[in-house]
Amino acid sequence: RPKHIPTMKQVQLLLLILLMAQFSGAASQGEGVTDDAVLTTEVEEVMDLDGTEESSADNTASPGVESTMEEEVVNGGEPTETGDETPIQEESTPESTATSNSTANQPSDEEAPLQSGPLVEIFGSTLLSLEMLSSTQAQLKEHLTTDALQGKKVIGVYFSADWCGPCRQFTPELVSFFDKMNNRRGKKDEFQIVWVSRCRDVQSFGQYFTQMPWLALPPQEAMGPRGEELSKMYGVKGIPHLVLLDDLGSVITTDARNQIPKDKAGIGFPWRNPLATLYMTVVPRSLRFMIKRELGALKERTLGKVLSLLGRGSAKA
Repeated sequence: RPKHIPTMKQVQLLLLILLMAQFSGAASQGEGVTDDAVLTTEVEEVMDLDGTEESSADNTASPGVESTMEEEVVNGGEPTETGDETPIQEESTPESTATSNSTANQPSDEEAPLQSGPLVEIFGSTLLSLEMLSSTQAQLKEHLTTDALQGKKVIGVYFSADWCGPCRQFTPELVSFFDKMNNRRGKKDEFQIVWVSRCRDVQSFGQYFTQMPWLALPPQEAMGPRGEELSKMYGVKGIPHLVLLDDLGSVITTDARNQIPKDKAGIGFPWRNPLATLYMTVVPRSLRFMIKRELGALKERTLGKVLSLLGRGSAKA
């Protein structure tokens, strides 16, 4: 039997000494380079972010490494060339000026988390909101689509433009209806709208967006291929046009623009088909998502087979 049993503190001290000896031996033999490099980098990043100019704890980093780390913090975060804000000014009237601060509010492409889901497929990875800074200035902010639409039960897709007279008449009515639906007891903030701009330029987009309390596609997306694809997807023949989707991106109605004047109190909102309401109530969201995916895949396979058969038929003819 041993005459002396070491205490826990003695065991911990012995393990610490062995661990330090192992690290020092590995460093002297050229081993463990990767671990030491990672450790040095982490120390430098923390110290650079804290605003200090000291070297790492073991003073092994070269001046070149320090300059590289500082350059990554400056250039990898918020680019200094473009600035924090991009003003959008009016041509003839001193009304509102929209400014973009997307760099400060949205991580870079390398840092942005991966997103997936039907709503991301429809709207893309980012959506814009607008914050009024004063009576004459506003600031655009970017949001991840999954974050911006999280928890929303109904999503409107609003096609509208500043040059459209009926749009300018309907938008204030839609703003009032939007606020009313989001203040209902037990259903607060469950309704969101994504504006798909049909404006002719970015200036008009910024000025018209100041009249809306909801989200928007980035103007380059709305006025580009995605906007055209959404117009075709929802059968937009004229504007204003309002489509309502559920939380999985399935269409509830494509005629919400005409339903709102008929039901200003929103008693029947979102005007679902009774069978669709029963389906939404009985079938859990996860199962509805799986069913939608399977139906979409089946549709693509069927369409591919039909196109293949048509191609063969035309080749034989």
